[in-house]
Amino acid sequence: MEVPVLDGVLFILSRLLEFVNIGVIFLFAVKGVPTRYIYAVLLLTVLSLLSFVASLFLRGNDPLKVSFFITLASFIAVILIMLRALRKAGADIILPEGTRCPVCSAFVKLQRAFALQVGNTYLFFDEEEHLKKFLSAPQDYAKIRKLNIRSAQIGKAYVFKDGTWQLWAGRESNPRPTD
Repeated sequence: MEVPVLDGVLFILSRLLEFVNIGVIFLFAVKGVPTRYIYAVLLLTVLSLLSFVASLFLRGNDPLKVSFFITLASFIAVILIMLRALRKAGADIILPEGTRCPVCSAFVKLQRAFALQVGNTYLFFDEEEHLKKFLSAPQDYAKIRKLNIRSAQIGKAYVFKDGTWQLWAGRESNPRPTD
């Protein structure tokens, strides 16, 4: 390939990879990924863009190639971060020892636990059916268990599966009941 054609192809590929990196940032924001992952991808994307800007001021054929390889390395790092971040998206949930299900008062075991975000905290359930019952009438259980819960505070539900907390597929990503 001629040098100008190769430079053009590398330029286009670099911009496409940076565009994907920016898309990953938006994906992270939508999925609720911890901000440290968003900042890591942002930093790698900025590094990639700065390598391109620096290549504009250098002479010869190699600066654009070096910029492309920096962009490619940045893209590969973003993919690895994305795989880890999406797998760990709900990993910050911790089941306290001795936690009881608000529906049946049984002890909740991590191997088959369900979690429901309520404001800044979580309620844990020992069975999927109990989570569904709670979601169908949260105010009833709030009165029985003396919980201070408003429907607007009810957030996402998670299931402990394959060693991590994952979004519960039993309902939409936002399981708020209709009032």
